[in-house]
Amino acid sequence: MIKYFINEEKNGVEIKFDSKPNAGTLDTLKSNGFKWNPKKKIWYAKQTAERIELAKALAENAEPETAPTQPEQKKNKFGVVVGDIFSSSWGYEQTNNNFFQVVQLVGESSVRVVEVQPVTVKSEAVSSMAEDRTYKISRDILPPKQNSIFIKDQNKGDLKRLKSYQADGVSKPQFTLRSYADAYYCEPGNMTTYNSWYY
Repeated sequence: MIKYFINEEKNGVEIKFDSKPNAGTLDTLKSNGFKWNPKKKIWYAKQTAERIELAKALAENAEPETAPTQPEQKKNKFGVVVGDIFSSSWGYEQTNNNFFQVVQLVGESSVRVVEVQPVTVKSEAVSSMAEDRTYKISRDILPPKQNSIFIKDQNKGDLKRLKSYQADGVSKPQFTLRSYADAYYCEPGNMTTYNSWYY
């Protein structure tokens, strides 16, 4: 990164580099009257319109700082990482949707999960007793729901063994909650589900 400063007190222009400039830049600085101050670690010169323009140009054309590389998250053999969301749609007379988040990987094939409630982006009525709900699915860690009919330990999470299923020719992970309900991996992004109820 390159920054420049106008020193009004000394009627000067100052340029600061995060690292040593290349030979071409050094030649340009020197040929335009800039001098090196080793104590302040800046290049400086008296103000002129040309020198101010040069300082601006150097700062504007500097390569952006590279964002620090985040360490890659640990994955199991199914590609699941901590924070992944799974959903289950179940019910006979009504359609329920429950969400579960991975809080720990256990070996290569199992996970600990808690039941969570993703943020609802929007709800659209389909009828007087049904609606489409759109949820924001991300790997941000969500607080566990206070109560769950599927998860016994909402603090530590229940142990679930993963298996694969085919969806659109792609193998995806799932786990079983009950004989009547399985939970399926959710891709990050917005997800819309159908929900119905009876009074």
